[in-house]
Amino acid sequence: MSKRTIDLVNFDQLIERLKFNLESAKSAIEHGECKRREDCEALQDYVDKLDENIHKLEMAREISQKRRLDEQDVRRAMSITCYGNIGYCCGLSKPCVWRDSCRQALRIDDETYIEVKEAVIRHMLERINRRNNQH
Repeated sequence: MSKRTIDLVNFDQLIERLKFNLESAKSAIEHGECKRREDCEALQDYVDKLDENIHKLEMAREISQKRRLDEQDVRRAMSITCYGNIGYCCGLSKPCVWRDSCRQALRIDDETYIEVKEAVIRHMLERINRRNNQH
């Protein structure tokens, strides 16, 4: 897979904003700004989720900058999506940073994305029909 640019997500800007939020939340925890235990737990969960999301975006950014992608790069990029496979993501009419980050990392334009989605649907229907015809 050669290098082609698809601009859907501004990785640097998103990562910078999430890191700012992460540092603010960590500071609030360190300085005892949450009074109730439940609030501190919720804030820690938020910190953990921010950390995870930053890692996902950094990984997608790193993959998007590669000249050539291998199977491991494709699997890593797909792992950031909700279901671990871009074929199961939402359609393009719905905004999704994870789908679009994966698409950008893998250089998947709108037309190719729609083709992949249709192929996944056909494959699923074929399997369902085969299974139903066996019983």
